[in-house]
Amino acid sequence: MKKRFSGTAMVRCICRLALLAALLPATACVKRTAPTQMQVEDTVTQAMSAYARGDCRESIRLFSSVLETQTHPVALNGLGMAQLLCNQPQQAVASFKKAVSLSPTSAALHTNLGSAYFASKDYKRAANEFEIALRSDPANPEALVGKAGVLLEQGKPDEALKFLQMVDDKDKSTPEVLFNRALVLYKLSLFSDAERVMSEYLTKVTDDAEAYNAYGIILLNLDKHEKARAALDRAIQLRPENAVYYYNRGNVYRAGRKFRDAVEDYSRAIAYRPDFAEAFVNRGDMRFLLKDTKQGCADLERACKLGLCDRLESYQEIGRCSTGVWK
Repeated sequence: MKKRFSGTAMVRCICRLALLAALLPATACVKRTAPTQMQVEDTVTQAMSAYARGDCRESIRLFSSVLETQTHPVALNGLGMAQLLCNQPQQAVASFKKAVSLSPTSAALHTNLGSAYFASKDYKRAANEFEIALRSDPANPEALVGKAGVLLEQGKPDEALKFLQMVDDKDKSTPEVLFNRALVLYKLSLFSDAERVMSEYLTKVTDDAEAYNAYGIILLNLDKHEKARAALDRAIQLRPENAVYYYNRGNVYRAGRKFRDAVEDYSRAIAYRPDFAEAFVNRGDMRFLLKDTKQGCADLERACKLGLCDRLESYQEIGRCSTGVWK
């Protein structure tokens, strides 16, 4: 029975908020009104605080209010950061592009623009921005991680690892570097190494559902079923509406031959995502093992309607799941 894994985790690019520490200088690029510099700096500080506590909408509002009176790459950078946090990658691209046009030599701004393109799945433009940043700042950790992320998305984990190895020693233990390194090691089938690195990441970031999901899949590949289930339990606790997490936990139950538990989790995955073809396939397989042939065939037929027909066709070849007749 073919194993199917879904949604290991998403590559993490790093955006730099450090530019905001300088605040807005009095010589802003464009001034429309005359708020005092102290008022501007106070608004920027509030916007940064809102960003830090995860209130992206308030951060966007505050940065936008600054930009109503003066245009400056620092405020545009902050606005782009907040827009990324609010899952608005296209708006973030626009903000970072304006910032880069005002400060074209800034490696940090090019990196942030690359991260916004990455979030928009425009990997070609993302790679270009990361490369521009690295030409002016070859040791830029955010750009190195970003370039590695692009390569990983392009199915080149060995090349991605090279860029992660170029990160300076003092930055190699940062959460983003650890997360991406673990994913690269997983893609290279170095599961024990991936387990070690993702475990280190989770000691630093304890509320990352995607990381627990990835950790669960890594552990499943090491046949550490109980630890894998615990990791996916935590992912589900953090984001109980995510269909992929139930699907992956169903795979753990299946590997441990807990077929009824697997069926329940595949059913939960389908409830949250009715077009989840892989979940129908795996639930169909489990129902066959539980001697529920009729429902098993029904699941495989539903999967075929969603584009996955291989499993149904293999059963039909041996005389089962014939159209309208279950044997």
